[in-house]
Amino acid sequence: MKDQLRIAVFTIIEGVTLVAWLALARGAANTGSRLAALAVLVVGFTIEHIVAYNVIHNRGLLELQGAPIGKKAVVSLIESVIWAVWLILADMNAIVATLVLAGLLVVEHTLSDNVFRGKDIFSKLLDAHTIGFSLIEAVGAGIWLALVDANMAVVGIAILVAASFIEHTLAVALSRKQTVSA
Repeated sequence: MKDQLRIAVFTIIEGVTLVAWLALARGAANTGSRLAALAVLVVGFTIEHIVAYNVIHNRGLLELQGAPIGKKAVVSLIESVIWAVWLILADMNAIVATLVLAGLLVVEHTLSDNVFRGKDIFSKLLDAHTIGFSLIEAVGAGIWLALVDANMAVVGIAILVAASFIEHTLAVALSRKQTVSA
């Protein structure tokens, strides 16, 4: 399977995860339902990150043996909290929320890349190479949310998935480049 198709698989997993989470989070009436929405993010992101790990390392998409499941679950939990913070901020100011999301995604993408490259999760907290694709993902998310709020969810989802695909393509290239040169 070509790389673009394999990247599309984990991009779709992320897109479905984010859309399901947003629907649950926006409909949450109490703390329990908010936590359930957050759990959807953690589980979905963990699956996405494992598939991404397998793509980066040219393994079977669902191969679990040897995959850093625990480390990717920790990164997924961190990423889930980042998205939850973004949604809270977006209700106050969409531009500030997008900027905060971009900054926090730089950290999350750096942590994720550390794991992809077989390093300790926190061996590096900021990698300037992740700034561009973190910004692409954050802007895509901001546009997605604005279009959802304007009753144009399908167009918003398409933009979110397109931005995520670009981000993932760049992240895979970065992880592979740094793994080869490390």
